[in-house]
Amino acid sequence: MIKTLAVLCLSALPACADPVPVAVFDMSFINFSQEVDYGARNDAEQARIAMLSDHLRDRLNASPRFSLVDTEATAEAQRMHGEVFTCNACEAKLARAAGADLSITGAVQKMSVLVQTVILRERDAATGEVLALYQTDIRGNTDIAWLRGLDFLIDNRLLAENP
Repeated sequence: MIKTLAVLCLSALPACADPVPVAVFDMSFINFSQEVDYGARNDAEQARIAMLSDHLRDRLNASPRFSLVDTEATAEAQRMHGEVFTCNACEAKLARAAGADLSITGAVQKMSVLVQTVILRERDAATGEVLALYQTDIRGNTDIAWLRGLDFLIDNRLLAENP
């Protein structure tokens, strides 16, 4: 009786889907602040965008929803296109070449010293269609602020049941 009840309860649960193969490309840093007019380059921000790219991969790799594919085979094409986030949908082609069903990339747009926007974009590799575009504004130009913005998008949008 107990075994039958356990089997019935377990069969009522939704089946776990196989993880979706996804190509996660480096995030971009887009500086719209006035610093650009003066030729300023902030090495800390360049380090932060690399940190966010690694963090995004780590978080998605730990998720049962996704299976990260190796994008190294597309490195030359990525260099040819430049920033994947701004390459006019090239990430779909790159993701297909890497064997992925989806691509995920993102950016941090800096508006000023205080205001930045973190963006994540999910694209269907077969059709090139943008499936989701998430963004959140953050205040503060620190490692913690950038990570909190990215984690918010991952937890409450990308990996949420009903974003």
